[in-house]
Amino acid sequence: MLLSSAMVLVLLIGLSLNKYLSNSPSAPKRSLLALTLMVTLLMGGCFTAPAGNSHSPEPGQLEVHFIDVGQGDSILIKNGEKTMLIDSGTKNNSKRLRKYLDEQGVEKFDYLVGTNPLRDHIGGMADLIENYGLNWMILPRIEGLNPSYKDLQMRLLAKHIKPILAEPGKSYMLGDASFSLLAPSSSSYDQLADYSVVIRLEYGDTSFLFCSDAGSNSEREMLDLEFDLSANVIKLGRHGSSSATSDEFLRAVNPDYAVISVGLDNPYLHPHMQTMLKLHDMNIPVFRTDEQGSIVAVSDGNNISFKVEPGTYAWPELKVTEDPGPDQVLEEKDLQQVVLVNENSNKYHQAGCSFLDEKWVEITLEQAREAGYEPCLLCKP
Repeated sequence: MLLSSAMVLVLLIGLSLNKYLSNSPSAPKRSLLALTLMVTLLMGGCFTAPAGNSHSPEPGQLEVHFIDVGQGDSILIKNGEKTMLIDSGTKNNSKRLRKYLDEQGVEKFDYLVGTNPLRDHIGGMADLIENYGLNWMILPRIEGLNPSYKDLQMRLLAKHIKPILAEPGKSYMLGDASFSLLAPSSSSYDQLADYSVVIRLEYGDTSFLFCSDAGSNSEREMLDLEFDLSANVIKLGRHGSSSATSDEFLRAVNPDYAVISVGLDNPYLHPHMQTMLKLHDMNIPVFRTDEQGSIVAVSDGNNISFKVEPGTYAWPELKVTEDPGPDQVLEEKDLQQVVLVNENSNKYHQAGCSFLDEKWVEITLEQAREAGYEPCLLCKP
């Protein structure tokens, strides 16, 4: 058996002490005392447990936490001492997210991923950068900035952190697990949600697909690039909206389970009836944060288990009052209407508004609201 340098030092000290004490009148008793002390120290050095995070998964396990942050995304992945967080939800939910992370013993992230510039994905990211250690940050390559993305970029600059810009096909290790980036494949899109970083995580023979806000356009690109989209678990894109999870894409993934990160009584009527009927017809059990709160999946490399029972296939219905006010919930088709936004303001507009400058882009009303834009008081879109 090889001895460490510390154990050798203890042995030498013990022998010296024994020699010294053997010359005293009480030599036998003191020699025995020295020998006992030496053995105790050696045994302690041999069997002291290695320091570690008591919240780490069991050896040979991967944990995926779909954290309840309301109408937003945040996913914690733990493999041994390695941690990865995908998105942070909105800024308003920062305290809730940090409480959950602290309960899980998280002190730093090996990877922190901001999948797209919308506030329900990166709104709380700046707070995380200030309060946790960070090795690597992954962001989409994007043209133009919205308020949430600007704030994040400024925090990264202040911390001297240069983010990795997502490239489809790139792979990274997270302990014994690995993950690949599948989207976005372009740096210029009309809709902010199409910049979403899509991640496929592999652990042993099991896999997860995290779709962020990837919609039908991004799904089509991934299919055309012939990526391996198969996964045991899919986190549905756009919170279960009908503008994501196309039939062809869902068949390519062929999941055993689906997870929807969605807020209770959200104004977007997510998840959509069309999406829930697809899952029901394909007999795919669904887990959802609006019904079950935070959801934890555990993989041993061969099988995946959940710590809660599956949720329902129910979808929210439009509630119409006799006197609907300006904040009346809109039907999803209305949320898909196109509005215009400037790069340098926090307002969205109708076409022809005099407040629009030359640098405007088209996004949906849903995306404008999620990104934190407010309606222009002049054109009243």
